[in-house]
Amino acid sequence: MKVSIQPYDPEWPKKFVERKDHLLQILKGVPIVSIEHVGSTSIPSLPAKPVIDIDIIIPGSSLQTARDALTKAGYGDIGELGIPERFVFRQPGYGRFDAAHGAGRDGEFRYNTYVVIEGCESLRNHLDIKRILLEDHDLREEYALVKTKLADTDFEDIDQYTTGKTVVLCKVLRKAGWSDEELESVMKVNS
Repeated sequence: MKVSIQPYDPEWPKKFVERKDHLLQILKGVPIVSIEHVGSTSIPSLPAKPVIDIDIIIPGSSLQTARDALTKAGYGDIGELGIPERFVFRQPGYGRFDAAHGAGRDGEFRYNTYVVIEGCESLRNHLDIKRILLEDHDLREEYALVKTKLADTDFEDIDQYTTGKTVVLCKVLRKAGWSDEELESVMKVNS
């Protein structure tokens, strides 16, 4: 498989806002902290897979209520997939093995939706990467180059693409103040 990397599209933030509004309706009555646009599509000028990554940040006490609300709305609850306190949900119409890394079956836009526990490492990872890439032009350009080169590679699965980005992402997280022990955890999950 090849991963489609496209130039930054100013429509991506608009698609996030639309999906956020949709999720807020689904989660009405569920205590949440916030809903954040994360990942490469949230960073102006950065090329990315045309998939919006969304973190629904909740206190731990809201986990079951949030999972129930999303499942009732047709989202597929895939579980943690090896990353503690980050729960993956497939958008309605897609199953466990229909990972979002490009356009959907009928060309529709895809979303990676995560319910994350406030303060967990996965959330820190997403927010720190976004913050540093927004602040540091050189790291943003380095990451863009890595992603663009990876787009030319034929992968067996999406995990190989993720592994190909790990070194530069660890560089970004190191700049964000992550310790060697924390970075080891990221490398373990991404390898």
